[in-house]
Amino acid sequence: MKKTNLLVSMLLGVSIFGQVGINNFSPKVTLDITAKNSDGSTSEGFIAPRLTGNTLFAAIALGTYGSAQNGTIVFVTESADIGNQVGQTVRVDIPAYYYFDSTSNQWRKMGTDSDFYNADGTLSSTRHVTMSNHNLTFMGGRIGMGTFTPDPSAILDLTSTNNGFLTPRMLEAEMNAITNPAQGLVVFCTDCFSNLGCLMINDSNIPATPDWESLCTSNIPIGHINNLACGSAITSGTLQSGVAVSGVNVTIPYTGGNGGAHPSAVFNSTGVTGLSANLEGGTLMDGNGDFTFTLGGTPSAAGTATFSITIAGQSCSFTVDVDVFTGNVASIDCANAVFLPTTITQGEEYTGTLTIPYTGGNGEPYPQLSFTQNGLTFTLPEGTLATGNGTFVYDVTGSAIASGAMAIPISFGGTSCNVNATIATATTVKMCSGVGQTQVWALYNLGADESFDPHIPRQEIHGNYYQWGKNAVVANASTAAGAISGWDTTIAPNGSWNTGTEEAPVKNIPNDPCPAGFRVPTSSEWVALSNNSNVSRIGLFVGGVSSFDSALVFTCGNKKLSLPAAGYRASTNGSLNNRGSQGAYWSSTERSINATQSMYLRFDGSIMNSAMYNNRANGYSVRCVAE
Repeated sequence: MKKTNLLVSMLLGVSIFGQVGINNFSPKVTLDITAKNSDGSTSEGFIAPRLTGNTLFAAIALGTYGSAQNGTIVFVTESADIGNQVGQTVRVDIPAYYYFDSTSNQWRKMGTDSDFYNADGTLSSTRHVTMSNHNLTFMGGRIGMGTFTPDPSAILDLTSTNNGFLTPRMLEAEMNAITNPAQGLVVFCTDCFSNLGCLMINDSNIPATPDWESLCTSNIPIGHINNLACGSAITSGTLQSGVAVSGVNVTIPYTGGNGGAHPSAVFNSTGVTGLSANLEGGTLMDGNGDFTFTLGGTPSAAGTATFSITIAGQSCSFTVDVDVFTGNVASIDCANAVFLPTTITQGEEYTGTLTIPYTGGNGEPYPQLSFTQNGLTFTLPEGTLATGNGTFVYDVTGSAIASGAMAIPISFGGTSCNVNATIATATTVKMCSGVGQTQVWALYNLGADESFDPHIPRQEIHGNYYQWGKNAVVANASTAAGAISGWDTTIAPNGSWNTGTEEAPVKNIPNDPCPAGFRVPTSSEWVALSNNSNVSRIGLFVGGVSSFDSALVFTCGNKKLSLPAAGYRASTNGSLNNRGSQGAYWSSTERSINATQSMYLRFDGSIMNSAMYNNRANGYSVRCVAE
């Protein structure tokens, strides 16, 4: 009866007053519930409908909750399964009270749904925070930007494939004005290093005395000096009007260097024009040091050339005298010029002299003269002409680029002529074979025509084919591509080309096809060459009987060794294979586990292996190495 009366009372309250009170007779809102007891002796409260997250997920398909149910409250006793956390139940991931928000068509947690400490979220638009000199601190965790999983070793992990990390940018003066910068503080100085800019870090552990260091290509500070002493400049060499400058330097001392970096600089002359003072970039001394300027150009007249310079924050001017060019000869006898040593070979370092007779010298001094021709530098040191007949002795250094005839222009004052010389075609090259080690290789395949450039692939430099361990030529670049009548399939025994060891090879003279002073290389020598060279290719590496245009190229510094892709002759019948698409070069090394095979170098358009092995009856190319 009590329950029936309560129900009747509630219904009566709704019909009469439009408000319901439970345990009270004057409800203040639509539903006003008052605890029966406040002493804890009875359980008090309101229990909303209790459902599981999966039940709410099942309701999605039935369309149970829509705009008419906006604001509905339930208590979720179990979170929705991971696969059911989608749509309306995307946020139903823990037991909690939820209300239905029909605007977003989602169930939302009551009280915690907008708390980003407990749930992920998405900013609906840009947010701006004004710190007003307050601090924002994150403690005890990692921050990830562009990643959901910051690296465990990083407190801040910035991840992006199309954006970088931008440090604060400021002028050098602003950087230096930072009050008590912390050790390790990083900024980007926009005008440091002559406005090139650089990332800078404070190395000092004393905030009151910062020490900004460069994080650019050299970890050194910006160069500063206290004084630049142009008045103490020292000039070596002489300048004469109308004569190109060679070997003239000016040294200027400075004081108070901070050990920082200074950039390269070029300063042009005034007064006598046409000259430049060139300073290479470098590092200042800690304290006192010198700047050395190299003068270049051709002075426009005799007189005084003035250079105004600014280095490491200091400026001054220095002068250099330009003399009248008074040297004169009646004639230069280029026809009787003499090189010593007499032979200059293409690609090989040359150090020697060129002596040229002259007549009618007037006994006047002349400055150093220098020029470069075909990779060789010719330098006539400053001196004084003989009165009458004498000789010019040029120092010659460098490496000739091209072989064949070379005309060398000699000019002194108003007299000139050409020295005609012949640069010998190189037949060997000294290639890198290890740290501080080199080895001399033949520039041509055995049997190639050495009158052609060894680095331009063509039929004439493909050379011969040899079977391993034998010195007989089995084919050449002109041999027909088909099977060769009487092809020898006999296998040469071990030791046919090398009677020594891999580390100390000894040429087997009767069988080795290489000329005196050379031998077939070992497999280890091929490996050393490839491991200590840059490898490139020329040509298309498309095979064919008439395909002669491809080669593998080893380079080390200015040294180069080219191997034409000559293909090979098959072990069974001597037929041609893979010309233009593959190269195969014998070594003298046997394969230890198979007496019918030996090691060789193989390459194609994409792969190079310096330690391959194959049947000794194949016909491969041979490139000799010096003994």
